[in-house]
Amino acid sequence: METQINQRRGLLILLFFTFFMVVGFDMIMPLVIGHYVNNVGLTATAVSVALAIRQFSQQGLAMIGGALADRFQVKTLISVGVFLRVLGFLTLAFSSAYGMLIAAMILIGLGGVLFEMPYQSAIAMLTTNDNRPKYYSLNNTITGIASAIGPLLGVALLRLDFKVVCFGAASCFMINFVLSRVAMPPIMRQAKSYAVMPAVKRIAKDRPYQIFVLLMMVFWLGASQIDITYPLRVQKIYGSADGVGIMYTVYAVVMAVLQYPLVALASKRFSSRAAVVIGTGIITAALIATPFAADVKSFMAIVACYAVGMILARPNQQNIAVSMADTRALGMYLGVNSTAFAIGKGFGTIIGGASFDMAKKYTLENAPWYLYGVLVGTAMIGFMLYKNFGTPKDETEKQKQ
Repeated sequence: METQINQRRGLLILLFFTFFMVVGFDMIMPLVIGHYVNNVGLTATAVSVALAIRQFSQQGLAMIGGALADRFQVKTLISVGVFLRVLGFLTLAFSSAYGMLIAAMILIGLGGVLFEMPYQSAIAMLTTNDNRPKYYSLNNTITGIASAIGPLLGVALLRLDFKVVCFGAASCFMINFVLSRVAMPPIMRQAKSYAVMPAVKRIAKDRPYQIFVLLMMVFWLGASQIDITYPLRVQKIYGSADGVGIMYTVYAVVMAVLQYPLVALASKRFSSRAAVVIGTGIITAALIATPFAADVKSFMAIVACYAVGMILARPNQQNIAVSMADTRALGMYLGVNSTAFAIGKGFGTIIGGASFDMAKKYTLENAPWYLYGVLVGTAMIGFMLYKNFGTPKDETEKQKQ
């Protein structure tokens, strides 16, 4: 009984944690490229490299975070990680030179290394295969609400100063530090963990999981553009940075309103794999249609379609990642998946920034969007062809016997 109470309490605290994490992150990160390109004078390519360094320093080291999550108390790791991210945002507030920007991005990323995998492992350990998709959906609904608040709050604070936005983001993660230290209950593992090397060998032999993370890597090469070229595109159409806040508000409102009912409906009619196929198909269509949006209304309609695709794809991708993992190396498995996310989104960020500069230079503004669409479409085809995705690890192994 006490265990069930702690599980419910832990899941509730994690929802609050998610809210402040997303508000703090989305308050500042979408504004970074615009601030450093338009106000500091850096190129989009240079800033996208800095953002990619943040991505690589976080998800690129996710296997380390996963290994730590398998060996140490996740509550402690989470609290240390969010405090390090507080320091990163405070550093960003005073980063007027490119070197300081890089340092801030590394601090922000390393903080993520320490809390992201323990946070994901905590959700996986406190949920079951039956209730996990709905919890991810609820969690993503909270994410959607927070994503609506974060950019609007960031744009409002930006009218005061970019430093004020950084302080606001740091405050959100300071709240999470207090939550993790004071309110979060101890989270116990359900199975004895592998040591690091046996866990690595287990994953090295797990071909289905390797194919899954490869497809996720390809997916994020294109799908990452919502955080890099979409903000640049909307600023061009709208004429100011206010358009970024409006875009993310539209995206977040669609996520908040449709997330839970749409995922609940999809879970009754489709498998997780089928829902991912449908979602990635919608995202592919949205990316290819983006260059044809000549005004704000049509652009926001495409953003709304993109959000619907993400609603169907993300919770089910998350559920597949957990269900295919060996519970004795859960953190390491999720770390490998997050590493694929880092590589895909990191290179997607670089591709987005570089292609934006090149398209502007050679007047080929439509071409990059076709490339992004092809990348996500390739992942969609992979999910269509590989029909064992989403089958729990124990069931897959029984089928082989």
